[in-house]
Amino acid sequence: MKDRRILLFPVLVFLAAFLLDKLFFLGDLEHYFLTTASFKNYEHKVEMVDELDAYLKKEDRKKVLVIFGNSRTMPFSNEYIASAYPGWVLFNFSVPGGTSDYYLFILEKFRERNIRPDHAILAVTPQGMNETALVSLDEVMITGLPAGFVSRHASHYALDDLSNYIAKKSFLVYQYRPKLWVIQDRLEEGHVEQFRNFLGLLEDALRKERGSVPVKAEEGVVDSEERMEAYARSIWKDFFVPFTLSSDQLYFTRQCLEILNGLDVPSDMVWVRVSQNLRTRIDQEPAETDVLKPRTVREIWEPEMRKLAQSENAGFLDMNFATDFPCDQFTDASHLSAACFDEFTDYLMNRVQAVQQTANPQN
Repeated sequence: MKDRRILLFPVLVFLAAFLLDKLFFLGDLEHYFLTTASFKNYEHKVEMVDELDAYLKKEDRKKVLVIFGNSRTMPFSNEYIASAYPGWVLFNFSVPGGTSDYYLFILEKFRERNIRPDHAILAVTPQGMNETALVSLDEVMITGLPAGFVSRHASHYALDDLSNYIAKKSFLVYQYRPKLWVIQDRLEEGHVEQFRNFLGLLEDALRKERGSVPVKAEEGVVDSEERMEAYARSIWKDFFVPFTLSSDQLYFTRQCLEILNGLDVPSDMVWVRVSQNLRTRIDQEPAETDVLKPRTVREIWEPEMRKLAQSENAGFLDMNFATDFPCDQFTDASHLSAACFDEFTDYLMNRVQAVQQTANPQN
C-alpha cells in the first residue's frame, strides 16, 4: 500500500502544479505580467470568420479580397481601399509571424462553411519556410492553433515542436514566463489600467479595420543605411542561414491552395518586398551547408513557389525581383513601411482586377 502511495506522488505533484498554473489566469490576473498583445490578433481572426460569412450573404455586398499573411501585410488602410477601389472590401487575416499552417487553420473553416470570397492572397516568405533557421519562433503554433488542428496535422510538425506545444498549452506560466520586473511595473499606480486600455483599443481597431492594423506612414522608417545593413545582417543570420526548405510548410501551403481551388476562389501567393540589403543576400549569398555547390536562398525557394503556384492554378507575385516597385521605405530589412502600403494596395489590386476581368470579360 505504501509503495502505491509513492507511485501516486508524481501524479499529485503534477496536478498541484497544473492547478497552481491556472490560478495565474483567473480573472484578469495575467494583465500584471503579459508582455505582448499579439493574442488579440489571433482571437479576432477567428471571430472575423463569422463576420466574413455574414457579409458574403448580403445581397448588396461589395467584392471581397481576403489576405492571409503576417506582420508584413498588416498595415493596410481601409480608408484608401474605399476611396481608390470603392467596389471592394478587405478582410485581413494576417497575424504576427503568420505562416501557412495558420492560413490552413482558417481556410479549413472556410471549407466547412462554404465561405467563398472573390479573391484570396497568401503572403509567403523564405524565412517562414526555413526549417533550419537559428531562431525558431513558435508563436503561431502556440497562440494561434488549437489542439484539434495540431493533432490532425501532427505528422507535419517536428517532435520537438509537438512537445513544446503540449508543455506550453498545459502550463501557461511556462508559455508566458512572467518576469518580476514586469509585475513590479504593472503594480505601480495606473500602469495595469494603461495595459488594459491598450488591449481594448487594439481589439476595437482590429474590428473596425477588419483585421488590419494601420500605422502612421512615417512611423519607424529607417533612414540610415548603416542601421538597415545591421538589420539585414541580423535577420540573415537568424532566419536564413543555413537554409533548408521545409517540406511541411510546402504541404500546408499546398493544402491552402487546394481548398481555395475547391471553393473556386482565385488565389495568388505574394512575396512581399524586402530591403535591398536583404534582397542581395537572398539572391547572391550561398545558404546551404555540407554541399559542394551551395545554392542561394532564391535558387532553392523561388522555383518551388513557382512550381507550386502553377500546379495549383495560382499566381506567384514577386515584389523583389520581378517588378520595379515604386516605394522602397522600410521599418527594418524585412518589413515594408506603412508609407508604401497605398502602392502595395495598388500592386495587389491591379492583379486582382486583372484576374476578375479575365474571368468575367463582360463586366
